[in-house]
Amino acid sequence: MWFSKIPGYIFDKQKTPYLTEAKELSLAQSQYELTAYGVFVGTIYGIIGLAAMLSIFEGNNWIYYIWLLASVSVIYSIFSVIRNYELFSSYIISLAPSVIVLFCFYEAIIKNSSLLTMSIFVCLLLLSLKYGWRISRIVAWQRYTGEYENYNFKKEKA
Repeated sequence: MWFSKIPGYIFDKQKTPYLTEAKELSLAQSQYELTAYGVFVGTIYGIIGLAAMLSIFEGNNWIYYIWLLASVSVIYSIFSVIRNYELFSSYIISLAPSVIVLFCFYEAIIKNSSLLTMSIFVCLLLLSLKYGWRISRIVAWQRYTGEYENYNFKKEKA
């Protein structure tokens, strides 16, 4: 069964070092973490971008253009972070999940949702901000040490 492989992946120090400090990560570990985060955020924004594009075809509302532009910029930033460790792009992808949670929180306020719903959104917002801060610290540390430059040079040379 595939269930037997889950503990091996979760407790693998090379692929899932989520409890390791950002400055103690190797280049491979940071690459795994940034890729996993990029796939997660990119999938969400890919779906949002597709929905916005389809909504633009149905009706011409300015909010759909904003969501489409946000989706394209987040997906571009993901590739920029994974390939070149761009710091500004890391800020964009760090804040991207928080934007979605804030939008949902705003909609919950408008619809007079329960206190439990609001508490869940606040917890999700705090978690997304905390993990986004970790992503930015990983990218900043890899740029500071300069390890990524040798990695990209080897990749292009091959």
